[in-house]
Amino acid sequence: MKTKRPLILTTVFGFLGVLLMQPARAQTFNTNVLDPDQPYAGKTYSEWATAFWQYYAGLPTTNNPFERPSGYPIAPLGTGQSGPVWFLCGNFLPGSPPVYTYTDTVPGGVALFTEVSLDEWGNDRCLPPPPLTEAQLRATAAANEDYATGMTVTIDGVAVNYIDDVMTTPYRVQSTYFSYTTPASHSVLFDVFGRQCYYPNPGGPPFAIDGAVVDGVFLMITPLSAGQHTIQASLSFFPHFNISETWIRTLNVLPVTLTARAGNSPGTLLLTWPQTPDTYTVETSDSLDSQQWRSANLTPALSNGAYQVSTQTGTNHQFFRLRMN
Repeated sequence: MKTKRPLILTTVFGFLGVLLMQPARAQTFNTNVLDPDQPYAGKTYSEWATAFWQYYAGLPTTNNPFERPSGYPIAPLGTGQSGPVWFLCGNFLPGSPPVYTYTDTVPGGVALFTEVSLDEWGNDRCLPPPPLTEAQLRATAAANEDYATGMTVTIDGVAVNYIDDVMTTPYRVQSTYFSYTTPASHSVLFDVFGRQCYYPNPGGPPFAIDGAVVDGVFLMITPLSAGQHTIQASLSFFPHFNISETWIRTLNVLPVTLTARAGNSPGTLLLTWPQTPDTYTVETSDSLDSQQWRSANLTPALSNGAYQVSTQTGTNHQFFRLRMN
């Protein structure tokens, strides 16, 4: 469910910034979910799957929104996250409760790349044989991912279609062939997967993994409207990995932020904000007095996933804000 909040964000004339967004393409399979053959923010699903694992494994478990060793709280979802896409999943740590619940705050205009199930296979095993080839890594990751069952995702109570069968879902992808680093202490490879060759070495250099592949089911959820949303997901890897759990995340999505920069023509200002399901009106004022705000009478144009308007600047102080309709 969602509730709109009458928050108004103000940008003062003179603040310069650049907004980098790619267009949200038309959905075919599910509303609010990008088709798996469409890129977003310059990356394909496969490339985002790579980035997901590099982000997840690159954080210590003591400060990780998806893992936590005993005695440590789960980190906020925004830990180490920025830009037009944030990563999202639950916490499938063996031995923990079967249902995880979280409450998080997400900036407006941010897409969520959500892991439903995955298997990573790389040259990160504590074994003496020579490194596996890319083809061997891909084959092993795929064979393990084939065991995923019971995959469900709902967004505000509406089920995502076409993800229940791991063998036929269009949202199943393999990542690019990649390398990554993981912390010298509290690495997921040691704390979560129990690989003894990654025994904690506080203060030491990160462990470097040369060659890995992720095979899994992922969703790119396009930016949600401002307000409260609930995403729930379930999966089983039983009995192959003895995992069968559910996670629920309540997300408080903020209104989008107005960004301003100098226009291409002298004396002009370009105002931009991310594309979301919400609609906004640009208002202007010569002061911050709440009684002085008025419509700027500017019609926004959609370009590269962002709304933008261009306006002439005056010689006095000038303020702009977005009002949610």
